[in-house]
Amino acid sequence: MCVILQCDDHIPKLDMLKDAEKTNRDGGGFAYTRDGLVHWEKGLHVTAEYVSKYVKKHKLTKKNNLIVHFRIGTHGANNDMLCHPFPLGMNKDGSALSNRIRGSTRQSVMFHNGVWTEFDEFAVKLAFNSPNIRIPDGDMSDSSIMAWCASHKGINFLEFTDEKVIVLSPKGITRFGDGWTTVDNVKCSNDLFEKTTNWFGGTLDDGYLYKPVNYHRGDNVIKTDKVDNDSVNKMECADFNDAYDMDYSTEEFLKMKIEAKEYSCPDTNGFYCDNELDYYDGKVMKYNREEEEPQ
Repeated sequence: MCVILQCDDHIPKLDMLKDAEKTNRDGGGFAYTRDGLVHWEKGLHVTAEYVSKYVKKHKLTKKNNLIVHFRIGTHGANNDMLCHPFPLGMNKDGSALSNRIRGSTRQSVMFHNGVWTEFDEFAVKLAFNSPNIRIPDGDMSDSSIMAWCASHKGINFLEFTDEKVIVLSPKGITRFGDGWTTVDNVKCSNDLFEKTTNWFGGTLDDGYLYKPVNYHRGDNVIKTDKVDNDSVNKMECADFNDAYDMDYSTEEFLKMKIEAKEYSCPDTNGFYCDNELDYYDGKVMKYNREEEEPQ
């Protein structure tokens, strides 16, 4: 559900930005303060590399209140306009500031981490209770509607969403929501992107598969630096998850798999058969009996 990095104490290194992006692949964005303005840029082109180069080129420091966001799309399309941040504030004609990919403002911008399930209900209520307010055109998401509501009702409205939100204005950072954490001296809306050591001695490297350094195949331990995803990683992930769910250690679970393969049912006409436990290997359960497969 996205991640927000609040970098007013420490500018994250490229490796940390890459880790955050790997598990939040639907676009990025950032904002910072300078010369009494908030400057921002966002879009599918905003990668970890892009942010790192921008920070170096513009010589940003922690004094610039840098905020970085990487998105996982849950509502709305995965496009430039629905990346974060979203401008907050009003135009002179009473309309909310328009959503733009980049810009500068004397008002503020908003970043959101979470899934605001009530966004459509709030949008309808605001539109019907205020006849002069129009629902904005274009692609929308829960976060863009949240920014639209906060523009009309003020940022204190964000307290009622129970979501993790940061508002950046020229005066500084205002943060909402509970459950913030710190990774490498950077305040984060979550730490789900952080590499985690698994039971096989490896790390959750790409957000999907474990890449063990040492892994089991039968009774042998094989040491390797590179692991073939299809033949090993998926098998090890299945072992890890099944063992965890069943309260077994990895070693006990692997032994159980071997014993399951050697298991033989004395009743060949029974409902299940010799290979009834093959599903522990992640294979389709096999039938070895005379009657037809049950419906």
